[in-house]
Amino acid sequence: MKIASNGIQIHVKDQGNGTLPVVFLHYWGGSSRTWDDVIAALPAEYRTIAPDLRGWGDSDAPSAGYALADFADDAQHMIAAMNLQRFILVGHSMGGKIAQLLASRRPQGLAGLVLVAPSPPVPLALPAEVRASMEGAYLSRESVGMAIDQMLTAKPLSPKHREQVIEDSLRGAPQAKLAWPRSTSQEDITLDVAAIDVPTIVIAGELDRIDGTAILEAELLTRIPHAVMRVLPGTGHLSPLESPVGVAGIIREFVDKLERASGDAITVTLLMKVKDDHAADFIGGLPELMRETSSAPGVRSVRAFHNVETVNAILFVEEWENEAAFKTYIAWRTERGDMARLGQMLSKPPEISTWSAATRAVS
Repeated sequence: MKIASNGIQIHVKDQGNGTLPVVFLHYWGGSSRTWDDVIAALPAEYRTIAPDLRGWGDSDAPSAGYALADFADDAQHMIAAMNLQRFILVGHSMGGKIAQLLASRRPQGLAGLVLVAPSPPVPLALPAEVRASMEGAYLSRESVGMAIDQMLTAKPLSPKHREQVIEDSLRGAPQAKLAWPRSTSQEDITLDVAAIDVPTIVIAGELDRIDGTAILEAELLTRIPHAVMRVLPGTGHLSPLESPVGVAGIIREFVDKLERASGDAITVTLLMKVKDDHAADFIGGLPELMRETSSAPGVRSVRAFHNVETVNAILFVEEWENEAAFKTYIAWRTERGDMARLGQMLSKPPEISTWSAATRAVS
């Protein structure tokens, strides 16, 4: 179907009728078809929404307007037009960078963010010869084939998927093909992503030659401290086509975790005031602290807010399945000696408050 969004017509695949829709944004050169096998591997009751981004697939291709903000505006208008009250956002490669920008706006209803082999928020450093190569990558069947074999994949695609990639890449509008290497990839959204406050998972390909695990650890995880990364073995950059079942499995775990609800669920806030001489060490260890907490049994989401330059205060907002899970986690931290080390860094004991799900609903 077509949806009027941000002044253009966006082609959208809308399937299923689940209570927590999953919105998929494809890569530079792809289309909504990129996600077909991932969606097929998800439970049939899921509602999945996959648009063709402007300039690709069956969506309109305006002569200009291919900045990240334009793509994010398209998606945001589409979500509003479809009246999605609560949703999860998934983005792959360029679609992952678009998803980061959209999530940083904290749109109403966004419940979680999944970044699949995402382009990091920093400008993409492209030597002139690499940029020229990218500009010509989608001009012929031969050039697309070379891109598939030399950069995009770590294992052979099926004949069906290979033909799909070639067709989608060649079909893109010329202005859409050129925009990413010439300008859009150079955009810097590092300040924006600091505002992302929803549960976030990053799916990386072990053998990705474009946005590898080391790049994502250095340029993305350090800027979204509560994000957790999962690595797909033997997989390159086109993970939705190379390992669709693996991608779908991680998305399913993530969605199911967010959908689970019980009257025993609690929100925990922890306000920690750090001593001046320990502030740098505390902030430096924050990404690892967030990752350990995010992967603990019983945790639903973890967010951190701080402005250490002015007040040396860090506010954590955590959601747990029940109070027992939170207490078990604190006991584990205490037994490991983490709480004692933390006490040495704080100017006063942490201030902890908890609310039940019922209390949250009333307030």
